[in-house]
Amino acid sequence: MKKLLFIILLLNISILSYSLNFSVAPVGFAVELDKPSTHEVTILNNTTEPLRLNAVFQSDSEFGEKYNLDSNLTIFPKTISLKPAGKQTVRFRVKPNSSMKDGEYTSLLTFTEIPGEIKTVSSNNKNNVSSNLNFITKISISVYGYKGNLIHKGTFSDIKLNYNGNSVIISASSFSEGNTSLKFSYSLKVQGSNAETSGLFGISAREGKKDLSLSAQLGPNLKGKKAKLVITDQNGKVYYDKVHTL
Repeated sequence: MKKLLFIILLLNISILSYSLNFSVAPVGFAVELDKPSTHEVTILNNTTEPLRLNAVFQSDSEFGEKYNLDSNLTIFPKTISLKPAGKQTVRFRVKPNSSMKDGEYTSLLTFTEIPGEIKTVSSNNKNNVSSNLNFITKISISVYGYKGNLIHKGTFSDIKLNYNGNSVIISASSFSEGNTSLKFSYSLKVQGSNAETSGLFGISAREGKKDLSLSAQLGPNLKGKKAKLVITDQNGKVYYDKVHTL
């Protein structure tokens, strides 16, 4: 179920655009914390110039910093050199700590482009100064770890839905009481119409409160119509099922 859920989450993540200087695959991991394991990430240089990157693990403040895997993860190499239009595979190792309590943990694997020299060209006219700026690409992917008995428990409240003539903005407050985050999915269907939207609504914190919001395209000319909003978690439990007037 955990692996199936993670696949669903990845399907809801936008594919990294080739307009970025580099891209990575896959865009996230779900690992078991019952034994050591090794995983691979492929990095592609989307430019015609050589690139150098740094790779580092860091805690996710939105998830809960004390539930990170930073000390249990090692990546090699930490500095990556990519030829123009080239690709390279890097590996990271997960070494669980036997003292870890049951539950969900996560860290962000962040790849940051090492900047090249930023050139400034000036002319005799002191008011005519031009600069060539290099945009730096930084990509973070989540590494989720799961150990033992997982408890999915929490609340979903203060739901608000606003329609602005073409899209909807949905906001709510989540509160996790178990030992995992809650992954909320949504479905919004307009009655008497083909208009509908669905997908990942948001992910709660590992524990405690976290506000969530989402903006989604729904279509024009729906003002005043009725729409049914359903919110479920990763286990299919229904947290919200009501009809709103757009």
